[in-house]
Amino acid sequence: MTDERSPIRIHILHCGSMLVSKAVPYGGGVNLKNARRGVFDKAAERVELPVSAYLIEHPKGKVLIDTGWSREISPDGVYDAAAVKRQLPGYLAAFYHPWVEKGKTVAEQLAQMGITPEELNAVVLTHLDADHTSGLRSVKNAQRILLPEEEGWWTIRTVYKLRQPESMYSGVPIEHFWFKGTMDGPLWWSYDLFGDDTIKFVCLPGHTDGQIGVKIKNGKKFVVLTSDAAFTERSWREKILPGFGFNEKAMLKSFDWIEEQANDPDCVAVIANHDPDVHPQVIEL
Repeated sequence: MTDERSPIRIHILHCGSMLVSKAVPYGGGVNLKNARRGVFDKAAERVELPVSAYLIEHPKGKVLIDTGWSREISPDGVYDAAAVKRQLPGYLAAFYHPWVEKGKTVAEQLAQMGITPEELNAVVLTHLDADHTSGLRSVKNAQRILLPEEEGWWTIRTVYKLRQPESMYSGVPIEHFWFKGTMDGPLWWSYDLFGDDTIKFVCLPGHTDGQIGVKIKNGKKFVVLTSDAAFTERSWREKILPGFGFNEKAMLKSFDWIEEQANDPDCVAVIANHDPDVHPQVIEL
């Protein structure tokens, strides 16, 4: 029989970079020393990592996952300390050291593809850290903006508030969704966007309590976007905990689930948000 399914295309977009302490992706555990290194490490002790967003072209609509850095954080396409400090608290400015090249914000790349924010069926935030929400206002006219309730509820009540400046998303109409009990993820919690098993938001806690990864499936073949549940492939392959997160036990359980997916013969790719070995490309399922 001929498979007549419509294709699903996943565009991997690099929407800027950050120069972070090596302790951030590979610190080996969450502790005060790594937290201090994240802010105070010199350039020679840092590593450049991409900041990714993803456009999913699905038969039922266009879905954007995360939003990368905004143009306001890097007006001339290079690192601009003054501009960064206008957008982020000082400790986060020092932590991220961010920039985004001209033509590479999420809105700029969508425009190059002939796509307006209004044509996006949904913008989905995997969690509320600044490198995932900075570009949100540039796509705020999307038909829906979605966030896990678990993420939104905890952000304003816990230590996450220090990491996730409200200025990135305040005033933007965000619709919260609730996870449902399923067979997906380390907690068996997920949310099926279209109700047809093709795009699932899977709870992958550890980096934050409510963070999601995205499992995109067409037929038997699938791709997993880990968000920050794993900074790079090395993270989950070698079980290297980051130095920046929240719950180490939850992170390791998320690593195990990611590895399980990667070892499935039907898995086309597992994509970590900040992996320098993952380049902009289009994956078709």
